[in-house]
Amino acid sequence: MRKKEVRKKSFQRKRKLAAFLFILPSAFLLLMFIVVPILYGLRISFMNYNIAMPASARTFCGLDNYKSVLNHSDFRNSFFWTLEFVLVAVCGTVLLAMLLALALNSRRIRGFIGRMTKTIFILPMMLCPLIVSNIWYIIFAPNYGLINSTFARIGAPTISFFGDTFFARLAIMVVEFWWGTPYVMIILLAALTTVPPELLESACLEGAGKVKTFFLVTLPCISGFVILVVSIRLMDALRMFDISYALTEGGPSKSTQTVAYFIYETGFKYLKVGEASAASFLLFALIIVLTFLFMKITKKIAPTE
Repeated sequence: MRKKEVRKKSFQRKRKLAAFLFILPSAFLLLMFIVVPILYGLRISFMNYNIAMPASARTFCGLDNYKSVLNHSDFRNSFFWTLEFVLVAVCGTVLLAMLLALALNSRRIRGFIGRMTKTIFILPMMLCPLIVSNIWYIIFAPNYGLINSTFARIGAPTISFFGDTFFARLAIMVVEFWWGTPYVMIILLAALTTVPPELLESACLEGAGKVKTFFLVTLPCISGFVILVVSIRLMDALRMFDISYALTEGGPSKSTQTVAYFIYETGFKYLKVGEASAASFLLFALIIVLTFLFMKITKKIAPTE
């Protein structure tokens, strides 16, 4: 019996060792390429760090970088525009994706037509945001763009999509909706298939209409999936950079500059790496706070237990 116990313990130790050895390469890569750069960036955020300056001039400056960023008008403007973008993008894409998912989940769209329709709606998410932005730039371009050239042919006044703040922000929203909605739609479409059909049949027998059935039966059943997609879209929207960079370059007059774009411009254009690192950690703190508040609110609205 003792020999069996010793062999069993030896086998368990070998399994633990093997598991540790399998995890070790991934843990090493995670440490080297994620944890170490984050800690180094945090260190830089407290230093007077400019790439154009000699190494001897890079000294510790405490919270000066954070104060400089918070007092910067461009950062404040980009901060408020980012919050506005997050509110419209998250609410808009989730609402539109829900409507599309409900339409595609209906019995009328089945078979080959249903599969083709779903494929067409999913295609935008197969492209990276930079390519999507370049495609839409051709559509919104002032002279040769599809929209303005069509207006010119029919004698209508053209629209300066990149010269007016309202239309520039509208263009970014259109691109975000077109690219971001399919991903949310796929998750919600899968969520709708998890709703028990007997509940829907019971609601129908009770005389509930489609709208009432959705809010009283369907939505509570898929509330976990809705919370998931909202949290994912929330973090994605807060970090939005590529669409603003490729479509408007932050213009006009930096009116479409997000916090992520401000970080890029500060660090790579003006070479103020210390301030860019400070702004990055401020954005990180904003994402953590908003996500925490969202999870707290959703726990009260839709408790998991």
